[in-house]
Amino acid sequence: MKSRRTPRPSLYQEIADIIRDRIVEGTLAAGGFVDEPALAEELEVSRTPVREALKVLAFEGLVDLFPNQGCYVTEITAEDARQLIELLAQLEGFAGELACRHGGEEMLKALTRTHEEMLRAYHQDDRPTYFKLNQQIHDAIVAASGNRHLVDAHRNCTRRLRRIRYISNLQRTAWAQSVFDHEAMLNALTARDAAATRRIMTEHAADIWETVRASLA
Repeated sequence: MKSRRTPRPSLYQEIADIIRDRIVEGTLAAGGFVDEPALAEELEVSRTPVREALKVLAFEGLVDLFPNQGCYVTEITAEDARQLIELLAQLEGFAGELACRHGGEEMLKALTRTHEEMLRAYHQDDRPTYFKLNQQIHDAIVAASGNRHLVDAHRNCTRRLRRIRYISNLQRTAWAQSVFDHEAMLNALTARDAAATRRIMTEHAADIWETVRASLA
């Protein structure tokens, strides 16, 4: 029998990260059953931290927990996705405008470093790493807005759209456009051009719908 690791306070978060990545990258498909005992066996842990991890993911809207039935990856309808993307576009555009006004030089330097890492992932055809760095950039810009209510609204929206945003980078042309948009985004932020940053970020998020509509239909 495999030895089991001793649970620690952060273990369920680590497990949540693993399951989240599998959902986002499609290893665990929408509507698919999440086998809690099998996960515990695979990760060499007890079922308790797995159960806690699934509660975290349920809060994020990535899985649905049904009493006496188990856990399933949440399915998102095309209309839900369209409405969420519509909201996301406005949130990110507004955040970009505010970040131009309130973000400091350290924010710009950090964004530039993350952008360079993201470009390396793109040239290495490493979509999972690219996606995570991409998300870091968007989250950092929203945080730089200085509006905590905007940050909360953005977090709630992006939790539901993680898989959708990942799908949008699966097509080579869309992925290349994403890189181009981020270059323009960083240039507008550096120039403190609030109007341009808002426009670029709004259009960048809105374009996700056109890319994923056929897949969701």
